[in-house]
This record gives sequence, structure tokens and C-alpha cells, in this order.
Amino acid sequence: MTIVQSAAHIAIKVGFLCSISFLCSVRGIASPGIATIGHLAGLLAIYNIFKSLFKYRLLQQDIRFGKCFMMALLICIFAGLLTNVIQYIYFQFFDKGFFLSSLATVMETPEYQQMVKSVFTGVSQNELDQAFQQINIQTLMAQIIFMNLLVSVPVSLLTAALAALPKISRKTINPSENNIEKK
Repeated sequence: MTIVQSAAHIAIKVGFLCSISFLCSVRGIASPGIATIGHLAGLLAIYNIFKSLFKYRLLQQDIRFGKCFMMALLICIFAGLLTNVIQYIYFQFFDKGFFLSSLATVMETPEYQQMVKSVFTGVSQNELDQAFQQINIQTLMAQIIFMNLLVSVPVSLLTAALAALPKISRKTINPSENNIEKK
């Protein structure tokens, strides 16, 4: 299998884990225990990217950092697309305003108000409220897609760097291959 085919195949499992992470995190607004499950699913998704890259490197092709990074980025992009479909279905059919109302509740807390004042010094609270009221499913999805793409780069760099460690190769895992090749 090529790198793109393998990335697409791996992305199904990673996208499923990312979707679980998203759904648990959204529902975890009301129940922190569920949010913890979502965080664990997100960490498991990152681990699966690393494990899959490492396994591909050992069993399929002895690829280095550049190709590991390309494969990890493709996995993240494909998994992100699958997750975005799940997110859209959730927001369109199941959410019924829960996420935005929870966000509005958080925005009304004094801690959030103070943070907004420190970050957006030249913007009034009224202007921020008007901007928040204009958010709909389409703008929310566009922001989530952009955020997924931004997160894909550091995750890909990290997993590719770990999976491409030069000291570990097929020959160090299976030294009997070296003896067979020499004979």
C-alpha cells in the first residue's frame, strides 16, 4: 500500500476516536466525567497515529522523517474531514442549541469577562456580544475546520519525529534478516 492509501485507512480509526473525543467534550460541558473520556480518546487518537506510522515504517517501507510527517499530516487531514462530517451532523440534528447556550453561559461569568477585557482591550463587551450572536452552524464549522488544520501540524510533527527515530529500524527489530542477507 502507498503512503496515501495507508493514511486513508488509518484515518478511519483516528477519525472515529476524534469524533468520540469531540462528542464527549461537548457533552462534558455539563458532566466533567464525560469530558475526561473525550480527552482520553483524543490522546488515544494521537497514540494510534504514532503506532501506525511506526508499524508502517517497520513493516512496509523504511521511511524517514519527511515521509513520516507527510503520512501523519495526511492521516490528520483525512481524520479531520471524517470528524467534521460527524460534527456537522451533531450540530445540525442533535445539538439543538446546547453548545451555543453553554458557551453563552460561560461568556457571562466574571472570569470570562475579565479574560476578554485583557485579551481584546479595544473591543467593547457589546461588540463581542453582537459578534457572538451572529455565529451559526456554518461559521462554527468553518472555525472548527480551521482549528483542526492548525492542530494537525504540531500533532503530525510530534508523531513523525517519534516514529522516525533513526536508532530504531527493521534491522534492529529483526536482526536475523541481517544474517540471512549476508549469507
